[in-house]
Amino acid sequence: MFRPLQWKRLIASLIVFVAGLASLFVSGGSTATAFSLVASPASDRDLVAIQQTIVQALEARWRLMIDPQVNIKSFYDPDTSEQEESRERAYVRRHYLEPAARAGFRYTSVKVHPVFENVEISGKTAKVQVFVSVEYESMFPGSNEVVITKEANIPYFATLAKRDGHWLIVKVSGQDTYSKR
Repeated sequence: MFRPLQWKRLIASLIVFVAGLASLFVSGGSTATAFSLVASPASDRDLVAIQQTIVQALEARWRLMIDPQVNIKSFYDPDTSEQEESRERAYVRRHYLEPAARAGFRYTSVKVHPVFENVEISGKTAKVQVFVSVEYESMFPGSNEVVITKEANIPYFATLAKRDGHWLIVKVSGQDTYSKR
């Protein structure tokens, strides 16, 4: 019936299709900003692995708002992990945790919704553009009222390298609300 390779391609194609539909939904049906993956010439396995690395890294990065001890280092290339981890932790602390502490509230949950716009694979390097929508909840002490904050379509650009069979982030940059100031 289907050989294992055909199943993998089918699953990867379904992932790309669903992500494309999600992109159309997020863009309000406009095909101008819809999903456009460019994978040249790479395996579907690489494309899926790159997307998984980016999604897991973004979820961990935003999870720093809830738990500042979250391990984000494992998603980065060892040559840049110290610098990138330090930069990410400082950014979240400066723009989210310290203002929350001054205002007297804490973040209680965060949901990350990435939509891949472009993935370009060339040998053992990849460049990724992804738009991220984030929904996070916060709560003041002694209150049962949850405040929901949303940031939509935050552009992230990442460069990855394949090391020992794993795709790792070499550099990532984003443009959220605080980056634009």
